[in-house]
Amino acid sequence: MKAIPVAVLLVGFFALAASAMIASAVSFDLNYSDPASDVVKFWATNDTPVLTPTGNLTLSPFPDSVNLLWIRSVNASADVDLTIQVKGSIANLANTSYEIRLFTRSDNASHFSVTYATGTTTLRSNATGFTPVDLTGTTAITSTGSNPALKNTLVVSVAKTLLAPITAWNIDAIATQTGSVYTYHDYGWEQPGNPGSTPAPSPTPSLLPSWIWLAIVPVILAIVAVIVMSARRKKPAPPQS
Repeated sequence: MKAIPVAVLLVGFFALAASAMIASAVSFDLNYSDPASDVVKFWATNDTPVLTPTGNLTLSPFPDSVNLLWIRSVNASADVDLTIQVKGSIANLANTSYEIRLFTRSDNASHFSVTYATGTTTLRSNATGFTPVDLTGTTAITSTGSNPALKNTLVVSVAKTLLAPITAWNIDAIATQTGSVYTYHDYGWEQPGNPGSTPAPSPTPSLLPSWIWLAIVPVILAIVAVIVMSARRKKPAPPQS
């Protein structure tokens, strides 16, 4: 009987250790190319695709400021460095934005997004109550290639503590430019040249995020241990004379 609470606690600790090992095994190094000239043209009034006479999407290499070539994420110790590279130059315009979504759970039910627009970079989350974080100070626009005048690369460094807990890792990106008649989108993910491809959310997402389960498990184990110990110490009532 004495071995029961010890065994229960050991099982719980092994489960927690396994969870920690899974989290520590996450790889942040991703390198997705998007070599196709697949900027998709939309009607600005209702954001529906402009179709060709044959019913296909209208794709082109322009505007080259939103024509994605690469999206990357790189492990940088306490940070994750995110990169968007376009065919033209990164545009610092009110009608142009660059967004990288960060998926830190395997079911993709919740995610973060890093958006650069008009010189400001902001980290947001679809989680309720998340306060946006200004990342402008960790953002740089650089030149990649032989032409130093072509500022075609956007780099943003994000502290991992802002994203914790991280139990999985994937990214996608979308560059957008909006006009009075047309809006242009280009998408990037691990399927190069596939317009609009993004990590699909789970149809049955977990009701509770993983960090809540990590907090609940020790409490449940403690309650079980107390119940077992109380049962051991309870003495039977003396027989009636």
